[in-house]
Amino acid sequence: MLEIKERDPFSSLVLEVLDDPQKKEMVFYVMCYSQLVRREGSFHVELERFLSCAYRSFKNARNHWKDVLVELNLFVVSDLYGNLYTGKDIYKLEEGEIYLISLRKEYLPLFESISYRAFRLWNMLNRTLVYRKHLTAQDAVFISAFMFNEGLYEELRGYCELNMERYPLEAPYFRALRRLSGAYAGKGEGVYQELKGVLAELQGLGQVYYGVNLLKLTRDVENLMGRVEKGKGLETIRIEFVSQKRKGEGWLRTFLKRLKDIFVGLWVGGKGSKACFSKGELCSRSSLTPSTSS
Repeated sequence: MLEIKERDPFSSLVLEVLDDPQKKEMVFYVMCYSQLVRREGSFHVELERFLSCAYRSFKNARNHWKDVLVELNLFVVSDLYGNLYTGKDIYKLEEGEIYLISLRKEYLPLFESISYRAFRLWNMLNRTLVYRKHLTAQDAVFISAFMFNEGLYEELRGYCELNMERYPLEAPYFRALRRLSGAYAGKGEGVYQELKGVLAELQGLGQVYYGVNLLKLTRDVENLMGRVEKGKGLETIRIEFVSQKRKGEGWLRTFLKRLKDIFVGLWVGGKGSKACFSKGELCSRSSLTPSTSS
C-alpha cells in the first residue's frame, strides 16, 4: 500500500501539480514571491506587486487569485492594522486596500528550500510538455526521469509511491527510482543497501525501458556503489534516454528531425532556459518561462 506520511507543504504541491499539470500556475505564484523577497530583502511583500507578477503570465489570475492562494495554503496576508488572513479568510480581503503577503510563519525556515524546488519544478514542467490530466505509464516514467535530473529527490519518492500503485506492471522501475532518490535524499536504509536494491529492481527490465537508458543507469549505480565502498560521497548522475533513430533513416529525415528538435527546444526554453533556471532566475524571453520582473 501507498506509504502515508506527513509531507512538507511544497512536496504536497508538487504531487498535486504533477497529477494535474493545469495547476502549474500555483508554482509560478511561489516563484513570484521568491524573486520579490530576494529583490526587496524582506519576507513581507506588497500584495499588489506580488499579483502584478502573476498577471504577466496568467492573465486570468486577476479573476481567481484568492482561490489560488487558498488552495496553496502557503501564504498569509496582513493589513496595515496587523490583522492576519490565511486559509478561507483570504476571501475577506477587499479590493483597493493595502496588504502585505508572506509565507506562513511555520514555513519561513523552509524559504530557501521551497524557492529552489519551485524553480526546478517549473523548469521540469516546461520540459516534459505533458499537460493532460490523465497520464499514461510512459508519461510517468518520462516525468520521473526529469524529476531525478532536476534533483527533486524527496518529491520523486512520493511520486514513485503513487505510480507504484497506479501502474503495477511498472512497479519495479518506480521502486528502483524511489530507492535511488532515497539514497540522495538520505532516506530509507544505508546508502549502499539502497543502491544494491536499485540494481535488484532493475534486473529483468532490459537495457531500454520506455526510452530510458537502463544500461547506462545500471553502470552509473554500480560506479556509485564503488565510491561508497571507498568511503566517498555520491556524485550526481543523470538519467538519459536512448536515441529513437531508426536503422537506415536518411540524412534528410535526420536533418529535419534535428531541426524540429531545435525549434521545440527553443519553444520550451531549451538550453537557455535551463541555464537561466540554474542561476535561480526566471527567464525573460520565453512564452513558457516568462519574466517576473516588475
